[in-house]
Amino acid sequence: MTPREAVAFYSEQIAAQPQTTTYYSRRAKAYELLSDWDSAIKDYDEAIELSPQQSAYWNNRANYYSRKREYEKALAGYDEALKLSPPSYIPRGNRGNTYINLRDWDKAIEAYDDAIKVNPGYARAYAGRSAAWREKREYDKALADAERGVELEPTSPHTLLARGLTRAAVKQDDVALADLNDALRFDPLFAAGYHGRSGVYLARKDYQQASRDLDTAMRLSPKYAAAMARRAEVWVACGNPRRALADLDEAIAADARYAPAHRQKAWLLATLRDESLRDGKAAVESARLALELKDAAGPTWEALAAAHAEAGEFAQAVIWQKKAVADSKYMSEAGDGVRSRLEQYEAGKPYRE
Repeated sequence: MTPREAVAFYSEQIAAQPQTTTYYSRRAKAYELLSDWDSAIKDYDEAIELSPQQSAYWNNRANYYSRKREYEKALAGYDEALKLSPPSYIPRGNRGNTYINLRDWDKAIEAYDDAIKVNPGYARAYAGRSAAWREKREYDKALADAERGVELEPTSPHTLLARGLTRAAVKQDDVALADLNDALRFDPLFAAGYHGRSGVYLARKDYQQASRDLDTAMRLSPKYAAAMARRAEVWVACGNPRRALADLDEAIAADARYAPAHRQKAWLLATLRDESLRDGKAAVESARLALELKDAAGPTWEALAAAHAEAGEFAQAVIWQKKAVADSKYMSEAGDGVRSRLEQYEAGKPYRE
């Protein structure tokens, strides 16, 4: 059946047997395939009312809250699932996924640790923990977890993605690309795989292929904020900052809690050579939003410093740029430009990209 046919079919079954919870959960799955999260949640509301002791129902409804980016409700649902089934490892892993979305890397690692303790063979938890270590620039730990995930599930697109992204982060582009190609071979509809591979192509300055992968990712997942934000990077590299800013606005409209889009917007508004596109006040606002959304690291401190400099607030620019310089892991990746920008702000000069 198509998803819509399945919705109609299970609606008939529910009308005939409204006390059968299985029909609600199956119809919810059909709604999931239609990206109709509200209807899926309503079906699990019914299932939970009929059978409140089913841990899986609480977990599955929480998954849909997470898809709606209602993360607090998602976490509450996973907690309830664990109360009902303390040995369950899947809600623990899903808690980790939620903290990844909230960009709380330490809590994500704690949740994945908990899941792995309960089930040492849970490959997806290793892949998730790898992502958190990667965001913290702990690449040895990220790669070790990714390797363990692939060892456990060598054909999983999630474990291959985790290893591919970690390899890309340490500039091992060839093997990273091989992992990402394998991930897409095993699941050609894996939007995150196209997004991940676009990063490798972008690093290689293959902007055409990067754009193709991002377009595919957004076709598969129309509100994919990270893909929109990366496409903005492609537009900047191709000399079209207006299109880049439009993509960042679209990313923020799709997910206002996606901190990197706010950070990227702040950087462009502060540093573009086109005076008509610069806006120091708006740049400061965007960078501060990124900080509020737990994007507190070198790139955001740099964006806030550049924004203050564009606004003529050089004392503040120096404060934030010094924080970026003090981030040794960021400095090892970003290079001497970070320190030279500090010297510019100390001299009362804004930075231009």
